[in-house]
Amino acid sequence: MNITTAIFMLKQVCYIFVWLLILNGFGFSKSIPIYVDYCTFRKSDSENYLEIYYGFIDTVPTFREDKGLWVANLGFKINIYQNDSLLDNLEWDIIHQKEQVRTEGYENLLVGQKNFVIPSGRIISFTFECNDYYDTTKKFVKTFELESPRYSLQENVITLSCIQFAQFTERMDTSQQSWQREFLKGKFYVVPNPTCEVIGSHPTLFYYFEYYSAQKFLGKTVIVEFRLIDGLQNEVYLTNKKIKISNPQQFELSYFNLELIPTGRYTFEITFRDENRNVVGKSQQKIFYLINLELPPKKVEQFTEDELYERSIFATLDERDAQKEFEKITYLANDYEKELFKSLQTLDGRRRFLFRFWKKRNPDTTLVYNQAYDEFNRKIEYANKFFSVGNQIEGWKTDRGRVLIQYGEPTTREFHPREGNKKSYEIWFYSEIQGGAFFYFVDVIGNGNYILVHSNAIGEVQNENWYTDFVTGTNEERLKKMLLIR
Repeated sequence: MNITTAIFMLKQVCYIFVWLLILNGFGFSKSIPIYVDYCTFRKSDSENYLEIYYGFIDTVPTFREDKGLWVANLGFKINIYQNDSLLDNLEWDIIHQKEQVRTEGYENLLVGQKNFVIPSGRIISFTFECNDYYDTTKKFVKTFELESPRYSLQENVITLSCIQFAQFTERMDTSQQSWQREFLKGKFYVVPNPTCEVIGSHPTLFYYFEYYSAQKFLGKTVIVEFRLIDGLQNEVYLTNKKIKISNPQQFELSYFNLELIPTGRYTFEITFRDENRNVVGKSQQKIFYLINLELPPKKVEQFTEDELYERSIFATLDERDAQKEFEKITYLANDYEKELFKSLQTLDGRRRFLFRFWKKRNPDTTLVYNQAYDEFNRKIEYANKFFSVGNQIEGWKTDRGRVLIQYGEPTTREFHPREGNKKSYEIWFYSEIQGGAFFYFVDVIGNGNYILVHSNAIGEVQNENWYTDFVTGTNEERLKKMLLIR
């Protein structure tokens, strides 16, 4: 399949991979780093559009010389699932040609987009796969979960879609480039930025979102607030604009100049208010990374430890929340730390223990935010959203939640849906752990709670016969064998 890809020139590209997007090879194969992002937009009360954005640096594929040109050939596949049912799938190839293969200096970011229709009000997952035809050891496979919202026009609020970040936008009638058809929104080409990174000496954040309004707002003026929040939850930028609601479904396409904002991780937040400043819709947030070549990260040395502690969330925890924070970190804490926390007699002591626990694990103490704690909370939030078993088990307490928190995001994650009498299962692979570690999870009783039934990692449950014991066979047999490994 021939598609047009967007090429964005980057000089001295800085790679900051968000934990959900650091995607390497499978097994003992080589890695293909692929950026993936996605957004949902309203199609009707019962359906949404799912837009999947992807990209890779053009030095990543394997090139072969052919008639004076260097040629790369990649195969892609997307499978869309609702529970164990396949909703849609798509396969396509990308052939990329260049006159010379550069390994440094200017590099091209090749991006593309694929659109699907999914039901609203459901948990949806999709698997994104890429294979290098010229080097079969190179592979990328990743499973993503998302909640497909109900964008109703009947509710008494204004509903916001996801926020899409873009490299740039162009009017269709003045564009000199033949962009991919899927980039077109109204009269504009919105070239996606799946890296969620903004890089440059004059960095600019381009964005697109839609909003859906109830009848009561038609003809009225609302205030839209745009703010940037840094890693310490400080507001570093705030602006607003007035918009008149003329249609039930409208979009906003614009940009912000970030020249005065230092390098760092930020949350972009959008809030709708009425003329009395009352919030009239749920805010939307999205994280991005700014690499401002003129402004380095804000240094933390200007704050004392007490000042940082007072600014932290730990200083405000009550007894119950402090205990819950400790329960969550038991996957990471050593025996000494566990005993120390239990021995503390005062709430302030437990608060400061938690603060120092995460300060010690912060990989970059020169920044004003704690990267380790932020990543930990993203894992907890992700696990609770997609791994929870109804109202019975919180996601972070499940086997998948524990492995995610303890070992991090897997290098690759494969999902295998239920087929006949075979239970659905997942295979997680970590290329950097113990020379390559696999984790096998099976939905043993069919309630969505995937149990870890085998791993080659040290200290984890091991059962070489996991497939025949838990994927196949009867429910009674599976339950008996599960009791033996718990």
